[in-house]
Amino acid sequence: MLHKAFIYFIISLSSGLGTGYIKYAPGTFGTLLAALIIIIFNYSFSLPLLFVMIFLSIIICSIADTVYDEQDSKKITLDEIIGFFVSMYGIPVSSQNILICFILFRLFDIFKPFPISYIDNRYKNGFGIVADDIIAGIFANIVFIIGAYFLNLL
Repeated sequence: MLHKAFIYFIISLSSGLGTGYIKYAPGTFGTLLAALIIIIFNYSFSLPLLFVMIFLSIIICSIADTVYDEQDSKKITLDEIIGFFVSMYGIPVSSQNILICFILFRLFDIFKPFPISYIDNRYKNGFGIVADDIIAGIFANIVFIIGAYFLNLL
């Protein structure tokens, strides 16, 4: 049996400090929280830190899946937060870049082109919850960098 304080901690983290409990578009609000974190700290996360956060997110989302007793509960928005951090990897922090990455990430996360849809449908656990958003973040990052290169935004 999990301790109540630990469960509260897992729910707080997995729900993106409660963004997962917003009735409409909780994933979008989780992504907004991630953007706010990047803006407040004016920081794009390093690769080693991203790997640690991804690993911990998989564990937290696995536990949250059990706590919520739902597969890939909409209350879990930590995956969007980590996915957005990935989408911003190596990209200079500016309101323009955050907005573009936000839109790209949400589009990939919502429409789930292959292999995002494959991961989302195949893995119904903490790994699957986080992995599809990581791939959406990678896609958003790549599209941003290619577009920024051709438009001289970087």
